[in-house]
Amino acid sequence: MTQHIVVVGAGIAGASCAWVLANRGYRITVLDAASKPGSGGSGNPLAIVYPKLVNAELTPNHLQSLAYLHTLALLQQPPFAEHYQQTGVLWLDQERSLQDVDASHPWWQKQVWRLDAEAASEQAGVTLNRSALWFPDAGFIRTDGLLRTLLAHENIRTVFNTRVCGAEALDSRWRISSTQGYFSAEALVLAYAGGSAIPLTDGLPLRPVRGQISQFPTAFPLRTTLCYGGYLTPSDNGNHCVGATFSPMDLQTDIRRQDHQFNANELGKSVPSVAESLPPFDDWQGRASLRWQTPDFSPMAGRHDPSLLHALTAYPPRKHRPELATPDLPPLYVSIGHGAKGYTQAWVAAEIIANGISNTPSPWPDFIAKQLAPDRFIWRDWQRGRLWTPRRARS
Repeated sequence: MTQHIVVVGAGIAGASCAWVLANRGYRITVLDAASKPGSGGSGNPLAIVYPKLVNAELTPNHLQSLAYLHTLALLQQPPFAEHYQQTGVLWLDQERSLQDVDASHPWWQKQVWRLDAEAASEQAGVTLNRSALWFPDAGFIRTDGLLRTLLAHENIRTVFNTRVCGAEALDSRWRISSTQGYFSAEALVLAYAGGSAIPLTDGLPLRPVRGQISQFPTAFPLRTTLCYGGYLTPSDNGNHCVGATFSPMDLQTDIRRQDHQFNANELGKSVPSVAESLPPFDDWQGRASLRWQTPDFSPMAGRHDPSLLHALTAYPPRKHRPELATPDLPPLYVSIGHGAKGYTQAWVAAEIIANGISNTPSPWPDFIAKQLAPDRFIWRDWQRGRLWTPRRARS
């Protein structure tokens, strides 16, 4: 049995992986380049937990629906409940149709209700001019407390201010090189941001998206979290949180007044009753970070073969996959590309990885693991002829 595992990354992807594995009895070392957990996209003070609804037929096997229910079950139990505020979430009706959400939906009047504008306003504590979907169990996480609780497990050791430079397989173990020396482990989990990638993840595509959230002092008696494309939270520790901008391929994390303005404008368009109560921007604070997305917007979670990219260059694309030799490498897993959904989806990714390492059956449908398989993009590129290097060109 694998005994010691190194997890690289102390955001929600890495912390949830570390906790799930530690809870199964493994010894875990978490390495992170920053001085504390959640220095990247996981570090916004609050994280909204709510589902993406799909129609009744798709819901039982829908990744985000399954992840939402799984995450709620964890957050409502100690030691995590103290970091979760079950404010409920009102998803305001915009141009998108809500026609698929009716009595035929499996969540109907269990996880979701439809409210007219008057009922939604009564629930929210502020005037709303639109109907809404009401998710009573949804809410927000205080991220700092949750991350610290996850990493405080007795089987987890954290090593901060440590940038991982690479890893090589030696004697059925990984030898991980870092700015603080070498670490050895029987299995390796990479759960870092895209900007920290090492050669082991070549071929796994990630795109950065800058997002800025804004905070301003308590201004109105909002009782629930509002989602409308952006989001607005009730006051927490004296501040509302509103967000977030979405700027693909922007790598800067400075705080921008124009992004505060964008967040305010989006809020004003969706909830005009609160716009007049917003304080001046001089009283606003913010945080900007990078979220990393995959081309199909589903995260990459599971076992990764770092030799696959090179191996497939020898095979021309065809209908059926070639039979490749199993690489003689220790277990390597990744949990990356969660975008803005990490606090809802990372727990499922962690369970999939833990099931793989421990060789235990998964409670999730088989296609979920296939949907999240990290090497799916390498295989797609091969099937599209992007990897094959003809012999003449290789020689």
